Amino acid sequence: MYFKLFIIFTVSAAPFLFSLHGDFVFDDSEAIVKNKDVTSKSWLDSFSNDFWGTNIKSNHSHKSYRPLTILTYRLNYIINNRQLSATQFKVINLICHIICCVLVWKTYSCIWARVKWKNEEKYAIDVPFLASLLFSVHPIHVEAISGIVGRADLLAAMTFLLSFLIYDVSMKKKSIFNIYLCISITLAGLSMLFKENGITVMGVCCLYDIILSIRIKALDKLKYKTTNLLKCIHIDVKCVYRTVILITFAILFLYARWIVMGTAKPEFKAIDNPAAFSNNLFTKTATYNYIYFLNIMLLIWPQWLCYDWSMGCVPLINNVLDFRILFISIMYLYLFLFIKAVCSRNYRKTSKRILFLATLFILIPFLPASNIIFPVGFVIAERILYIPSIGYCLFVVIGLRNILQNTRNNQKVFLGIFLGLILIYGMKSWQRAHDWQNEYKLFTNALSVCPLNAKVHYNIAKVADAKENSSWAIDEYTAAIRLYPEYYQAMNNLANLLKNKKEFSAAEAYLRKAINHKKDFPAAWMNLGIVLANTKRYIESQKAYKTALLYRKNYPDCFYNLGNLYLEMNKTDDAMESWYQAINLNPKHVSAWTNLLALLDNTNQIKKALQIIPKALIELPDSPSIHFAIANIYGKHEQYATAESHFHQAINLFKERVQAIHYANLGVLYHRWQKYDLAKRMYKKALTIDPNFPSANKNLYNLEKFKMKK
Repeated sequence: MYFKLFIIFTVSAAPFLFSLHGDFVFDDSEAIVKNKDVTSKSWLDSFSNDFWGTNIKSNHSHKSYRPLTILTYRLNYIINNRQLSATQFKVINLICHIICCVLVWKTYSCIWARVKWKNEEKYAIDVPFLASLLFSVHPIHVEAISGIVGRADLLAAMTFLLSFLIYDVSMKKKSIFNIYLCISITLAGLSMLFKENGITVMGVCCLYDIILSIRIKALDKLKYKTTNLLKCIHIDVKCVYRTVILITFAILFLYARWIVMGTAKPEFKAIDNPAAFSNNLFTKTATYNYIYFLNIMLLIWPQWLCYDWSMGCVPLINNVLDFRILFISIMYLYLFLFIKAVCSRNYRKTSKRILFLATLFILIPFLPASNIIFPVGFVIAERILYIPSIGYCLFVVIGLRNILQNTRNNQKVFLGIFLGLILIYGMKSWQRAHDWQNEYKLFTNALSVCPLNAKVHYNIAKVADAKENSSWAIDEYTAAIRLYPEYYQAMNNLANLLKNKKEFSAAEAYLRKAINHKKDFPAAWMNLGIVLANTKRYIESQKAYKTALLYRKNYPDCFYNLGNLYLEMNKTDDAMESWYQAINLNPKHVSAWTNLLALLDNTNQIKKALQIIPKALIELPDSPSIHFAIANIYGKHEQYATAESHFHQAINLFKERVQAIHYANLGVLYHRWQKYDLAKRMYKKALTIDPNFPSANKNLYNLEKFKMKK
């Protein structure tokens, strides 16, 4: 037993051990890095907000209520000295996966012990162990393990399996409502608070109980007459009571969930799940069925994995001549043949039960993602398949056992093929885990799988922009817009790049297109204001900024840019008022603080500047531009020592970004302070960075001329 446990531990960890050093990628940014519930002082905020930090009752919420998962993120944050470390988060995810693999082994062993397969010694393979190994390395799990938001799936699976195992124990007790049943129900509720699909364990337990409890007597004598068949079906009364209890609690849990989310369904966009928004019943039904087929293929042969399957990745099936209808037909033909074979008299009762149980673990946990109960906000989500893959892996190894049972001479060959499959899966998981280390690898890899996905091109463009490769970013944003002509976020970002290249006409055109597609798009209105200000259309620019603030009242960046516009229009009081508003909304707005301090300095409002300097330093103690602005103010106020200290702090904080002006202004301070040698040294340092810096050249010339006269 301990040796098998060691093997499962090793195999489940091996593909991921060398890819733990990575970044927060894709959804990790919104769910963890930008989520205030992870870093705030309150532990209770996560119980009133959704997974992304939005109020769960808001119309803008996705209604994904996973407070317990958020609390685990918060614990990560606190344990790591209130620092967000992607590596630490990934380590915890891997530990959760290892625990799940052990629980999967226990679950398989529990089911296998229940079916009591006869003559097992003749075909001695350890089905639970081999199925657990297959589960441990399946590449479909990489997203849940390497993507930190996948912890919700891991924790839901962990409590799902614990609930199932404890329910199995409760079935053996004499009393119906025993402590084990209570614990199982409690764990099912907790599983739902880790992720919504955790509640499906109650459905699995119900059907598991019924399949094991049902008894059919005198089947041959009754010649399959329906009326007589119904008479000979016997179900244990305790099973009926347990099932009623489970269904009752499941309804209560779902009702509580409905109340928590404000008795409103989530509102998704057509780009998230295009089939759900189709008005054509054939298109909707055919596309959904094709998506089921793709999910099955990802379980069987997970070669084509992608972090996002939306926005054209799976085109809609609009007519019966679409070649993909053939794949749907094959899927249902297999389903029909499977049911026919299992229901035939050639299949023993034990075989039927184990196959039904494996199928049960595939279908029931997948139901919430199937669009049958309600539309979901995705096309395919690989991490959703984490729990259904439990049934798939058991299904595969049962098939292997049946092959070995019917093939006496080539058993080693088939076992070798199976072990080869585990090796291939493990290598694919290793490769895929490295793709999840950073967004550049993840996004560029997705392009080969989903080249028609506009969001993939959009995300690649963001990575290219971060790498300062503007031409690549422009190409990718253009491709995203070509694939999805209403992609207003891509239009806004593309306009920003064009604005930085001084291509103001093209930038304005894209921003106006974005606004046409989404009128209440404050970022586009603000960026339009910036473009109009650069083309000296100040009145139009002011209107654009005001419109942005109409749609987003608490918009510090917009107030900051409006302040810049007022400064350009020589409305200094209005400029200062706008920057104050930006700072009130975001006390750590570096640019607003810097401009405000600089304006107070330039307008000789030194006393006012000295009053706000302490607050600026409290909010931004490590900002080089703040220290530089403060140094200039203290220098004019003839507090030379204090000014010198802030100049040095600014230069040290700027590091390789230090510019000629920073040394030149420090030189001016020494010049006024009559420390001429230090002033000369600073002017020369400034000229080393920029030999043509005018003020440094002029001041150095005047200093040397003054020293010659002296």
